[in-house]
Amino acid sequence: MALAIALLAIAALGACRRSPPQEAGTGPVPVVAAKVRLDTLRDTITANGTVVPSTAADLTIIAPESAQIAELPHAEGDVVKEGDLLVRYDIPALTSELSARQTEVATATSRLEAAKKELDKISGLAAQGLIARNDLNAKQDAVVDAQTALTTAQGQLDRATAAIGRAKVAARFAGKIVQVRHKEGDVVVPSEADPILRLVDPTRLQVAVQLSIPELQRVRPGQAATVSLPGGPGEAATVALVPTPANASITSVEIRLNLAQPTMLPPDAAVEAEIELEVRQGAIVVPRAAVQKDEEVSYVMAIDDQDRVHRREVKLGMATRDLVQIVSGLAVGDRVVVRATSQLVEGMAVQVEK
Repeated sequence: MALAIALLAIAALGACRRSPPQEAGTGPVPVVAAKVRLDTLRDTITANGTVVPSTAADLTIIAPESAQIAELPHAEGDVVKEGDLLVRYDIPALTSELSARQTEVATATSRLEAAKKELDKISGLAAQGLIARNDLNAKQDAVVDAQTALTTAQGQLDRATAAIGRAKVAARFAGKIVQVRHKEGDVVVPSEADPILRLVDPTRLQVAVQLSIPELQRVRPGQAATVSLPGGPGEAATVALVPTPANASITSVEIRLNLAQPTMLPPDAAVEAEIELEVRQGAIVVPRAAVQKDEEVSYVMAIDDQDRVHRREVKLGMATRDLVQIVSGLAVGDRVVVRATSQLVEGMAVQVEK
């Protein structure tokens, strides 16, 4: 009898130490699980952008003043070389000004030559004592005045010549004419809304992207990026320019990405840009769906070798859309619950779906 009582006591003690049984009428809870693994995490920003030429490779020609287009030798789609004529204006006021200044220079030159001849002639007489000193001084002053007048006239001619240069516009770089909005004979006025034509260099394209201020603070020149047309393959790019916001009221800022060359993306195309902010190789990761929060504490439900779950507090690191880095609390190879068909509690038995 004493032996039987002892055996019953041992059995009762063992039952107390075992995990609590499942609720009556239930079996293991079906769950989807994932193994903790090593992976490379990439933190990115995705934004819409537009393919644009770099500032130095984009030339929009606007009339310098009211004028008539006298020559427009190229059509939309033409490829031009640096120095090729793009447009020549007929600006009567500039032509008239140049002619007047040329006449003034010719007149001033003649007066200087005449004054010098008079000085040469009177200088010989003065040396013989035949001319008063005052007369000699007057001829010398006349030469100085004539020289001053010529210098002034020449300066005005130079300015008129420079101004007439506005009547001809040449290509500052080789490129392609992507827009022509006028024809020869049109009368044009200075207007950014009504340019003559636009020239771009298709070998120096960038992508303009608008970012919010919080996003901007995480972007640095040189970061890698990928640019693609909707549904198309990605092309490599790098962050080129990250401006500083002009004032605190600005909510977004345009940055520029340099496209790798050659590129098949056309100017003005709408694209999607993905900027790589940070890369961590060999990170311990789990699916984001596996991580839960209890107030300020992050945890997962880990599965032991007997297919029972246990709450495991974890410290998180970098996160992406699908994965999150585990800094501490788990090891590679551990199993965690990603999805369960019912609420899990400590020690509950689960059935991992294959």
